[in-house]
Amino acid sequence: MVSAGADFLNRNENKNVQTALIITGVLFLVFITGLLAAKRWRGIGGGHTRIVLSGGGTGGHVNPALAIAEAIRGRDPEARFLYIGVRNRAESIIVKRAGYSLRFVASEGFPGFRISFRLLRFLFVVSIGVAQSIIMLCLFAPKRVIATGGYVSAPVIAAALILKKLRIASVQIFLHEQNSIPGQLNALMGRWVDKVLLTFPQTLSFFPKNGAVVGYPIRHSIVPIPPEKARENLQFKIPPDRSVVFAFGGSQGARSINRAVVDALPFLLQHRDRLFLIHGIGLASMSEYDAEADTEARIEKTLSAEEKQLLDGFYYRQDYFHNIAEVYSVCTLVACRSGAGSLNEISRIGKPALLIPKANLPGDHQVMNARAMKSAGAAELLYEDTIMEEGQILEKLDGRVLAEKIILLLDNAERLKSMSESSRHFLKRRASERILNELYGETRFSDSDNNSTPFKELTSNSGLLQTLSAAYNSMGRQFDPLSVVGDPDDLDYYRHRAAGLLSHKGWEDRNLGVKLIGLTRYTEKIPTLLKMLADRTPVNRASKLFGGDYQQVGFIRRNIVQALRVLDYFDPEVERGLFAALSDGYFEVRAQACITAAHFGRFIESDSKWLDALMNRMADPCFEVVIEAAKAVGEVGVDEEAAGALLAIKEAHYWQVRNAALHGLKRMIDRGALEASPALLAEVSAFILTSTDFKPHFTIKETFTVLQDRCAASRSKNYDLRLPAGKAAGKLK
Repeated sequence: MVSAGADFLNRNENKNVQTALIITGVLFLVFITGLLAAKRWRGIGGGHTRIVLSGGGTGGHVNPALAIAEAIRGRDPEARFLYIGVRNRAESIIVKRAGYSLRFVASEGFPGFRISFRLLRFLFVVSIGVAQSIIMLCLFAPKRVIATGGYVSAPVIAAALILKKLRIASVQIFLHEQNSIPGQLNALMGRWVDKVLLTFPQTLSFFPKNGAVVGYPIRHSIVPIPPEKARENLQFKIPPDRSVVFAFGGSQGARSINRAVVDALPFLLQHRDRLFLIHGIGLASMSEYDAEADTEARIEKTLSAEEKQLLDGFYYRQDYFHNIAEVYSVCTLVACRSGAGSLNEISRIGKPALLIPKANLPGDHQVMNARAMKSAGAAELLYEDTIMEEGQILEKLDGRVLAEKIILLLDNAERLKSMSESSRHFLKRRASERILNELYGETRFSDSDNNSTPFKELTSNSGLLQTLSAAYNSMGRQFDPLSVVGDPDDLDYYRHRAAGLLSHKGWEDRNLGVKLIGLTRYTEKIPTLLKMLADRTPVNRASKLFGGDYQQVGFIRRNIVQALRVLDYFDPEVERGLFAALSDGYFEVRAQACITAAHFGRFIESDSKWLDALMNRMADPCFEVVIEAAKAVGEVGVDEEAAGALLAIKEAHYWQVRNAALHGLKRMIDRGALEASPALLAEVSAFILTSTDFKPHFTIKETFTVLQDRCAASRSKNYDLRLPAGKAAGKLK
């Protein structure tokens, strides 16, 4: 036994020694590899300047990187570049066409810090991307790494920071932020890079130590071209003497813009003798959205056979325009999103713009950009709307509205001329020169050169909810959101932004949107709210385990009913929705339906259907519903049946229910539907006024005292119920 035990210990000891030797060997190998990589890096660094570019997903991230590369090449023609991107995204087409060496790594969008399967998958995928980036960086040995955002930048920047921290790489790391509010990953990684190059001065507050305002770099090819020459260079023909409208939604395309352009065609065809429409549909080709297939299907659905025949010589579409300067140059008007890249390109060419900003992006940067360009006199704005279409809530831009806006602008030559002139002076910052200044450590520019068009701060959704909720609670029926917000344009945007939340997948966002639609008094969205309230699309089994019943969860339905009350608008459609909500499976929805019915009591007080439904709710299994139903009966009841129902719960178990019944009787007296009298006092005196809650005063006793005083002041020996004209008064027996 002793010998066996000794053998076992010896075997374990040998295994531990072997494991230690393996670990030591691996660490030694890593150390030697690091030394060799560092030596190679320093050796290569003495030759031509090597620069890694990274950024992608959309053209808004790729084009600034290419513009920076052009600026560097103009200063250092021998510089060598490697572009690191993600396969099958915008960079795989745009960078390859530009002629730069291109490699791919694994990466995906950051889902947020909330613990979830998507976050775990993100960490796994990005870890692979970091490993791939480390290998690529060691092989290429760049002097500078320049990232322009997009999720592809994350593994590249992380790899460069790791190699620099381990002193393997002598590399400078630069991050260019296009937006006024940085994304979560850029805000995090920007703290450790050498310099963050900013488009807007407002972003300096995020990077006070290493931020520098440089503007948005534009490719050298984006310059004004004489329209005649530009027309000759295009691969399609534009008939002479036509106004040209260029509509696009970015490099990947925008579903709402693409569909709106197609929906606008029947209205624009009426002007085909003086108009030509160029449509950039985007490169998106994914399961979620295929720009080419979706646009083709929309044309087939929207246009008649005769209308489709008229498109030739009037309408041209293409996925992506690599020669976009030529397209800009032939345009009379540009209709597009309001990303920083598009606005800078439009400004460089000096074209008037009809901007369609994407709402609910970080910091609302597209809206801020668009509003700034509008205030400069260079643009007009259109907001997307949120509608229920084919059982889905979608963001949509109405094609008729788009067509009308286009024709309205084209018919005003003086306005277009003024917008063009204003556009030429918008967002001018000599960005490429400033970027070179930072890359090469020069000081040619002073802070006074960092002038920019100021942006008015917009309140966040959560901040707006807090502000408007406080105002509504203090002002009651006198509440007016415009008096709180102050600016009609701001209120208009907040309404559209709130509606945009309704199309989000996360129920929390939809719930927030519902609340804000109510508090901004966006009455045009009432039909959408009512459809959501009635929606009974079931959830999957996993969601049911966490208490979900339908896609529009109980919290959303409850807040829809509350929003209808805040909107303070009542019509037959609203009435039908509220009446159905009284039978909702979620008790908070039923309670809110009773509260809202009480709010609209003046419209339904003579309707027996409502009174019967509310009295039925007084028998609800949830006492919270019973409380609100009793109060609502006090606002709706007009006869002895209502009073009798309230008096019947004088011995209810919960004192809150008894108090609600007394409150209902008081409201019937206030409304003149019930006469205060000693006879009523005798009935009311039978209420149990005790409470199980310890409080310095009892609400139920206070309510009873008010009723007692009113009844005692009456000389009548019995009481009548005052009914609307045409009904006989009844006696309480």
